[in-house]
Amino acid sequence: MAHILAVDDEPLALRFLTGILVPEHQVTVCTGGARAMAELTKRRYDLVLADLNMPPPDGFEVLRHAQRMSPPVPVVVISANDRARAVIEAIRLGARDFIMKPATAEEIQSVLARIGATPGADSDAALPDFGFVGRSPAIREVRQLLALLARSPENVLVHGETGTGKELVACALHEHSSRRAGPFVAHNMAATPSELAESMFFGHLRGTFSGATADRAGLFEQADGGTLFLDEIDSFPMALQAKLLRVLECGSIQRIGSGTEVRLDVRVIAASATDLCDRVARGAFRADLFYRLNQLQISLPSLRERHEDIPALVAQFMAELAGPQRPSEVSPAAMELLLAHGWPGNCRELRHAVRRAALVAAGGPILPGHLSGWVPAGAPALRAGSNEDLKTFEHQHILEVLERSGGNRSRAARLLGVDRGTLAKKLKTWSLPGGLPGRAAEESDLGG
Repeated sequence: MAHILAVDDEPLALRFLTGILVPEHQVTVCTGGARAMAELTKRRYDLVLADLNMPPPDGFEVLRHAQRMSPPVPVVVISANDRARAVIEAIRLGARDFIMKPATAEEIQSVLARIGATPGADSDAALPDFGFVGRSPAIREVRQLLALLARSPENVLVHGETGTGKELVACALHEHSSRRAGPFVAHNMAATPSELAESMFFGHLRGTFSGATADRAGLFEQADGGTLFLDEIDSFPMALQAKLLRVLECGSIQRIGSGTEVRLDVRVIAASATDLCDRVARGAFRADLFYRLNQLQISLPSLRERHEDIPALVAQFMAELAGPQRPSEVSPAAMELLLAHGWPGNCRELRHAVRRAALVAAGGPILPGHLSGWVPAGAPALRAGSNEDLKTFEHQHILEVLERSGGNRSRAARLLGVDRGTLAKKLKTWSLPGGLPGRAAEESDLGG
């Protein structure tokens, strides 16, 4: 039995909660935030259920007060349907989960079971991992946000560096949503020729243009009833952004050459490794489209921000290998090198490094020598937030990989665990002069 403090300014809501929770739990009710904070000071509670939208002090104040307790008291926030952003902020402040009004008894019991509403329960154990390995605070927050966003119908904008798992987020949101039975369609905008973008997204009728030999459904129609994931949304052609905005606002499309509106039910999840706010400020991305895509947002931590997860990730990547390719173990010295590396390509780069080392190890333990060419010996660990150090390290690392690949950008991109377009963007940003591998790469790729 848990001792639960229920806080809401609506007496009917408190009676509803009490009817569901008693007699399995002991419940104390408060009709305001001030009294709730006084109760938390007087005695220890196992859980707080707090409505966010109350007269001051509101649910946020109750949440902050509960988090300042020693140890912090777990809080589940209660919110109306139109306050999804507020709920996300509450999760970031430490709330364990949320209950969306109006809730059923089954939904409330499900939330309590998910967080483990018993004294001393491990709330994280009941939360799905959503495919993200590790126990760091940063990745735990990602899981909590995914649990929230999966139950929301709004569009989501995912921000994270290359290799942090943006498509994994999109897949998880789809698979844990009410749309899981519908299609999941993923597309990388950087791989879309601008002249084909309109047809690819909105479809066309036969004979509309040269080469249109049949009617074609676009990506939005293909994703009807499900989820459309648009990676590298910052590459979406400026000329078509107004049309994309209209689709998101109206929920319908017109194929090229057709005057008929087709109604659709599609949730859009967009992702970017760049700062879209900066692109909006520079006029490179429409502000109204940004706000429509950014109804809800999740930011993925870089691997250097979840450094303690590297051993668990290495174990996961080793487990993915089968038969004689699977190494017996990672030696302590090799693990020390893996922990010291900055991983500018994040989890994707780490996976490629482990797979390559496993091939070289041929079933034996992974030793420092097996990481040669991937992880510089004696490389200093980068500090989270050390942006200039990271840029310098990333620059040097990419140049080293380009040199090892003979200047071939496609091969270098595969080794780094990134797509060729991302590598080209970085080289263009650095404006590499003649004589550096960027110049050689252009020449080497001409021959295919």
